[in-house]
Amino acid sequence: MAINIAHRRDLDERVERLASRLGLRGRGRKTAVIERALTALERQEEGAAPDRAAIRSSLERYAKDGPRLRARLGHLDPGDGRPLSQILQDSLYDERGLPR
Repeated sequence: MAINIAHRRDLDERVERLASRLGLRGRGRKTAVIERALTALERQEEGAAPDRAAIRSSLERYAKDGPRLRARLGHLDPGDGRPLSQILQDSLYDERGLPR
């Protein structure tokens, strides 16, 4: 199914504006803009979500390294029962949530 942006004047104008900014002239300029936009979106989408194997590998690595990390950061524990994540958050951010 062909897409005809001429029926959507706003889209047609946006594509023309981008073509001009990109220095594209003559026949095929609108197609070139759309192809570039699709390529950029495809690249963005490829890096957006890792595959299941990468997620599983990261989770396994964190689970394996967790005890070592807790031991390394044990000096931060004030002994009041707060979880390590809360202690780290309190040490990195002030009461307004801004970095210290």
